[in-house]
Amino acid sequence: MKVNSLYVTARDFERAKACYTDHIFQREHDSETDRFVFWDIDGFLFGIFNPNAIDVEVDFGDSTVPTIEVEDAAAAHVRLTKAGLESVMEPHDVNDTHVAQIRDTEGNVLEFYHWLKKAE
Repeated sequence: MKVNSLYVTARDFERAKACYTDHIFQREHDSETDRFVFWDIDGFLFGIFNPNAIDVEVDFGDSTVPTIEVEDAAAAHVRLTKAGLESVMEPHDVNDTHVAQIRDTEGNVLEFYHWLKKAE
């Protein structure tokens, strides 16, 4: 078994695309339809779903928390909060990682982390 994609749902599809393109991934998406937009992150597809394209009711929020490995979780947190995204969890150490959380424009919580270097 292999999990190779995940998507979050957007209240406002265009606003969400801009948030992820301009601030979270800082690059253009790899594919788009009227229902989805996807970024290929080293073979893993991260997407945004547009429920308005098929007129379906969905629950929004933080029932799923994608975790995204970055070089510096604190720097990512600063960059994203300066861009106007809400801080959910300030950067701090958890076991062997340094983690921080933000809320995207659609109410989804995202966690950013980097591995702490172990003493040799």
